[in-house]
Amino acid sequence: MNNKFKKIAAALTVALAASSSHAALILTAAQDFGGSGLGTVNTVLTIASPGNATTEAGAVSFNGTADVPSGDAKTGNSQTQTYALSTLGLTQASALRVVFNAVEPGSNPGITLDDLVLRIYNSAGSVLFTSGTFLSQAFPDTFSGTGNSGFVFRLDTADTALAQASFANGTNRIGLSAAASSASGGPETFFVANSPSTPGGPATSVPEPATLALFGVGLLGAAFAARRNRKG
Repeated sequence: MNNKFKKIAAALTVALAASSSHAALILTAAQDFGGSGLGTVNTVLTIASPGNATTEAGAVSFNGTADVPSGDAKTGNSQTQTYALSTLGLTQASALRVVFNAVEPGSNPGITLDDLVLRIYNSAGSVLFTSGTFLSQAFPDTFSGTGNSGFVFRLDTADTALAQASFANGTNRIGLSAAASSASGGPETFFVANSPSTPGGPATSVPEPATLALFGVGLLGAAFAARRNRKG
């Protein structure tokens, strides 16, 4: 763990304690994923403050036919889209993690996440689940660069129970809305992660299918090389 990550983790101690009983999507930890930039994980939402504004807000929903981005959501390649639960490999609400990746420049790149709401849609575009009221979280510092910071959120106990029924159908889709202030850069991204452990445990990023396939090829190559070395 590098010094900057330690600094961020320490600064979040108070926020973690405050969020543990007041919100639906609650802050679990700061985690240094690395390698989680656009195109390498399942990014659901990307937002950026327009012009010289210091606030940003955007969302992505599903209307039964296509994704519907709104507000300050960025719509470039791999930036904003809903994902089917089957694509994410998620069957349990307790395993769902939403990872906030802030990209703010300068010597003190802080940002405040004012709102973060998760919605689950069925194949017709109807909303099956909406997470509850979010408790604003101030992040005094962030890692620099897209894909380097990971502020991990999970559903609280009550919302985990409410959301579970929506996880029975893999065609249901996840969308997000978010708002931030004290922003001076961006873009900020939100990707879905999968934690196979109990709620509150460490999260592991969920690669996009193409990335996962390449990773599998790499593992096969490594296994073949190891086997050849043993024979040699």
